[in-house]
Amino acid sequence: MIPKWLMKYRKAIAAGSILTLAMMSGLLVPPRALGQGRRVEQEQQAPDVIKVNTALVTVPVVVTDRYGQFVTGLSRNDFTVRENGDPQQIASFSSTEAPFNVALLIDTSRSTRNKLGAIRKAALNFIKQLQPHDRVMIVTFDEKVNFLGDFTSDRRELERAIRSVKSSYLTSLYDAIHITINEKLAPIKGRKAIVALTDGVDTGSRRATYESTLELVSNAGVSAYAIQYETRNDGGPVMSPLALPPRPGSNFFSRFVQGDPGSTHSRQSQGQPPRDRYLIATDYLRSLAAQSGALYLRAESVESSSFAFALIANELRNQYTLAYYPTNDKRDGGFRTIAVSVKSGDFSVRSRQGYRASKDEKSEEKDQDKKSGY
Repeated sequence: MIPKWLMKYRKAIAAGSILTLAMMSGLLVPPRALGQGRRVEQEQQAPDVIKVNTALVTVPVVVTDRYGQFVTGLSRNDFTVRENGDPQQIASFSSTEAPFNVALLIDTSRSTRNKLGAIRKAALNFIKQLQPHDRVMIVTFDEKVNFLGDFTSDRRELERAIRSVKSSYLTSLYDAIHITINEKLAPIKGRKAIVALTDGVDTGSRRATYESTLELVSNAGVSAYAIQYETRNDGGPVMSPLALPPRPGSNFFSRFVQGDPGSTHSRQSQGQPPRDRYLIATDYLRSLAAQSGALYLRAESVESSSFAFALIANELRNQYTLAYYPTNDKRDGGFRTIAVSVKSGDFSVRSRQGYRASKDEKSEEKDQDKKSGY
């Protein structure tokens, strides 16, 4: 006969074994580990710090053959990426079949008040041409930036958002790009793009400028497509110095790479006459697309923008996305060029031109000391 104390001991051992097995199989988690899991989950769900020049560099890529036809079916091993001439290892790869996150930015300033019907029609046609699993967010901008819902693939919800579009007065194009990238696109992984339908003349931005948004797009890894339509004959003055956006240099990209310290205010103080604001708008939208490796398209009117939307939708369906961690980990604030190629085949490759590396606090302090003369 087994003593009672031995029976209790055996039961305790058996219970302990079951507890250990449960813990090993993940059925039970110690309190400390459970707390750590919650913290990790919270950290993963929290949005990234709003500073898009992180270590991972994302590069949207479009590949065409000698006839201009899109080349699909390529894999990670078909591509070569170089930064400042140095080969980089591709850390992640998204094929042309991967879903897209598209922010559709619609200008709803005063110049659109008689064109809303055509704008809604063009936007609806664009949505219909995207892949079923692509997610879209509708963003309107006038004196404010308005998000008409979140990213969704629900076509009915998107249609309701587009039909609710209304016009107002000013144009906050720079703010719309700034806020959309930092607050909506930065936390999202995967393929992402901005498509802006606008005349490009900014008259109301307060948080961002011509140059700050171009640098933001250059660093963000977001394809920024622009469709510019003509509003010159819609009643507004061709030149209005009070409403002019900041004037960039004649070649923003070269100045951006070289780090020219010249400012808009210093150029204006030299007595240069104000430029036609529509020429400034064209320069801006062309640079916006070029920085990100996307397309700038011009429509004679809002009514004729549907063809431009169709071209963009077709390109989005045929775009790859690569990402890599730079071998150069210096945080010196320098500009770094990006070159993507396909290992075999007579193909043309279009991608973002480069980015500016982040800068650590010590480097910034040294720069400040140099400027101060210390």
